[in-house]
Amino acid sequence: MSFQTVLFDFDGTLADTNDLISDSYLYVLDHYFPGRYSKKDVISFNGPPLYDVFHQLYPEKATEMVAMYREFNLAQHDAYIRLFPGVEQGLIRLKEAGKNIGVVSTKQNKTLYRGLNSLGIEKYFDVVLGGDDYERAKPHPEPVLIGLERLKGEFTSTVMIGDNWQDIASANQAGVTSMFVSWSEKKLSDLSPHEPDIVVKDMKDLVQTIID
Repeated sequence: MSFQTVLFDFDGTLADTNDLISDSYLYVLDHYFPGRYSKKDVISFNGPPLYDVFHQLYPEKATEMVAMYREFNLAQHDAYIRLFPGVEQGLIRLKEAGKNIGVVSTKQNKTLYRGLNSLGIEKYFDVVLGGDDYERAKPHPEPVLIGLERLKGEFTSTVMIGDNWQDIASANQAGVTSMFVSWSEKKLSDLSPHEPDIVVKDMKDLVQTIID
């Protein structure tokens, strides 16, 4: 099946920010809970909005913890962030094929744009949506539906691509095709009970699936 509208998550899908996110969480958590969390423990924190994660861990300090996270994350951002293999080449192929491409992320817009610009890939996207653009983040369908509307897409020819259960749940609830990328830290089993329509192993596989 060929897709015309292509929506990407950012972290863990296009950009390898796994170490940046994990180390940012550990920087904060080691301050409030010394020695309690390891890098393996915080992998599951990648996906939901920051405030939601910290509010669950320490409600009284959630706002303070978000600020500390962002301070560390922004200071270290450019040293950590990089593209996953084949991402830019894949985006070029999708644009050459006439696809409408968007980013749908939970990151603050200014941080999302910083990431896109530092990686040199903002120019490939017709729409960029960050956490400031909607009231309800993934897994709610609102972010995907806004992306679909902005790109004037059709439900039957739209695919939402991500590495987290939140991406898959948002796509499934929005009524578009969901695609899981298996090149990041999350495993297919981590998505349960949410099931993606398609699983791809690398960017070449992704492009072929979308174009063919």
